[in-house]
Amino acid sequence: MPEIAMGALIQNGTVLLARRSSRRTVHPDRWSLPGGHVEEGEDAETAMCRELIEEIGVTPELWQFAGKFASEGLPEASVTFHVYRIDQWHGYPRMVDDEHTELRWFGLAAIEGEAELAPPQLGEMLAELISWETGKPA
Repeated sequence: MPEIAMGALIQNGTVLLARRSSRRTVHPDRWSLPGGHVEEGEDAETAMCRELIEEIGVTPELWQFAGKFASEGLPEASVTFHVYRIDQWHGYPRMVDDEHTELRWFGLAAIEGEAELAPPQLGEMLAELISWETGKPA
């Protein structure tokens, strides 16, 4: 089963999401966390760090595992997502490649109202991460 590692940069009660390019075959034009495939011989933490450097130009410095979930759909198309909460990083988030068209900080209300998340199960986890950071229930 393919694995995806994602990093949730959390700052002042918001989380950074990236809008996937319309040219992406899976979930085009949807908001998601920066991240990507875990490569052979790599663990999910290493993949998350590599992907954040490659996609948004930041180097995670302090993080913790937030959870994992499997995509919904056909078993042969199933993917496991590993999500890490990034509390400290070096660099300023910016688009480095053409995988995304926009970066934006989302608060809890914006996430709860955003129907275009990729994968769809991400919303609940993001709400929990922001609630944990702000001390307010989701």
